[in-house]
Amino acid sequence: PVVGDERDVEVENVAGELFALRRLMPSALAYDFNMHVMDFQPGQYLRTKEVHHQQHGLLMLSGQGVYRLGEKWYPVRTGDVVYMAPFVPQWYGALGETPTRYLLYKDTARDPLHALLG
Repeated sequence: PVVGDERDVEVENVAGELFALRRLMPSALAYDFNMHVMDFQPGQYLRTKEVHHQQHGLLMLSGQGVYRLGEKWYPVRTGDVVYMAPFVPQWYGALGETPTRYLLYKDTARDPLHALLG
């Protein structure tokens, strides 16, 4: 089992980005799953529109903002849950006067061609 306190995990710098990232799970093939805590100050946003082969989900822990999935924009706030399908462009911007924090979870070790080719 992996058990710990999120506050004990160091903040990781992500090149070109402003948000604070904490990776909560070990980066090992034995774990086909990862969880991150992402913190955005008001007005911060993802610098690029991202596209991943993994499906993602997130739980808004605090704050509010807007999530773009494909060509649609969704207002999100504390308590909201968002599902992001594989290969769907995604982007987030923190709005309001308080910081945003969300828990992101995704599969990590899956070969994207395995699902297509079986």
